Amino acid sequence: MNTILQKFIWSLPVTLLAGAQVYAQEQRPNLVYIFPDQYRLHALSLWSDPAYRDVLNTVGDPVHTPNLDRLAKQSVVFNRACSTCPLSSPHRAMLMTGAFPEKNGVPGNCHKDNRNGIPDSLICFTDVLADAGYETAYVGKTHWHRTEPLFDKENNYVGTSEAPGGHYVYPYDTYIPEGRGRKSNKYWFQQLKDNHFNATAYSNRPELVGGQKDGEAYHYRRFTTGVEADVAIEFLRNRKGQRDASKPFSLFLSVNPPHTPYHRLTDCKEEVFNQYYKDLKTEEVLLRPNVQVGEGTQVKNKERLTFEAKIYFSLIKSVDDEIGRVLKVLDEEGLTDNTILVFAADHGEMMGSHGRMAKSVIYDESFSIPFFIRYPEKLKPGVNDLMLGATDIMPTLLGMMNLENKLPETVKGKNYSQGILTGKYGKVKKPVSQFFYQQKEKGVRTDRYSYLVTKDGGYQLFDNLKDPYQMSPLQMEDIPAKQAKLLKKELGNWLKVSEDSWARDRKYPDRVIY
Repeated sequence: MNTILQKFIWSLPVTLLAGAQVYAQEQRPNLVYIFPDQYRLHALSLWSDPAYRDVLNTVGDPVHTPNLDRLAKQSVVFNRACSTCPLSSPHRAMLMTGAFPEKNGVPGNCHKDNRNGIPDSLICFTDVLADAGYETAYVGKTHWHRTEPLFDKENNYVGTSEAPGGHYVYPYDTYIPEGRGRKSNKYWFQQLKDNHFNATAYSNRPELVGGQKDGEAYHYRRFTTGVEADVAIEFLRNRKGQRDASKPFSLFLSVNPPHTPYHRLTDCKEEVFNQYYKDLKTEEVLLRPNVQVGEGTQVKNKERLTFEAKIYFSLIKSVDDEIGRVLKVLDEEGLTDNTILVFAADHGEMMGSHGRMAKSVIYDESFSIPFFIRYPEKLKPGVNDLMLGATDIMPTLLGMMNLENKLPETVKGKNYSQGILTGKYGKVKKPVSQFFYQQKEKGVRTDRYSYLVTKDGGYQLFDNLKDPYQMSPLQMEDIPAKQAKLLKKELGNWLKVSEDSWARDRKYPDRVIY
């Protein structure tokens, strides 16, 4: 560079240089990331649409999701996205850090009986966005922070376990005070407890919590997703200066339903239940042939399971309604075209398949998640069979936002942005498999097989092409030797990449090739 020009640039006021940086930031897309808890891939009426009926090789649930269906048709739909760890806290920690459970501090759910929690030292997804000049917002459930007894009896944060502290808000989750735990999210609204109509709310904006200060508990006693949609809409509309409109923004909207409870009619909106599900028969609700009930299962009987499925599906409909409100506001405010919008989930729900409820297993009902990316300026709608994992989300989206150069060294996921944007996976090839993680069990899923090494050193193997409901376990001898070797080798590679203790100890060498 010319020496005189160089001296001139160095002499420019800092504010002018900062202004040039802001101008560059304005060209970046916004990000809205919406992820309900325990929302399984199959719970979309999209799968009954003739254009999408053959995308999955199994039946979809009898749900009503018109807003998400419309969104899907405007998006790239990833039909093989995986939770990686189908459990709330570990998935969320991977989403925020891009690192695997044994390195991000969250190998299992955060709970009062353990010390799980993302360490403050890790640079997270929204830290990167804030550092790049984004106006950052987080609304809803977090579940990535260490759960400690730092509250009084009324659930107000006092910051000490000494009296009047010494109480928990909730065993499984906790309020996160101002500081590194919030991962640089400036606009903060958090709701706790698995109660769809009486969560405990906290915010750093008093107008959102009845005038309460940051850390003081507030109860809306309304459908939690409706409350969170209202808060997100306030941020998007920006009528009271909730954000600097000259800057790009990120908004994470994490809603609790359709997560449990779904045991009583009062766990959902009764009017939705009555309109869509009340009179349906069992065979119209439980469509998957792998549903099992009775002795040796987690399901007492089909009548009870049918009722709980109806509550779950009613919650799905109500979540769809609220997401529809958010999507409408994006359109009304002229934000849609320059916003990357993601719809996803942390994990699925078994709902009686294989005699199980909830999650934490490699079966597709638990392990597979919905994942849409809408980006009107850059992406053509369609279906993509990329096996995206939880640690890939942060680097891929930052890549799409032209922020790949800001990725922390601790990120272990892959940046698939160029492949998604261009259709050409050059430097970063599509993965052959995705990793399944639980503390005591590990596995992989390829485009055809699911392979799990169990905690006792045994294994489970399914051919998902011939046996899409995973009802007929195989022996390794039942598949080509080349495929058996590939599964063992892929699992070994994932264990090494994730720096898992199994790789360090060379555990189960007859099941894993390290």
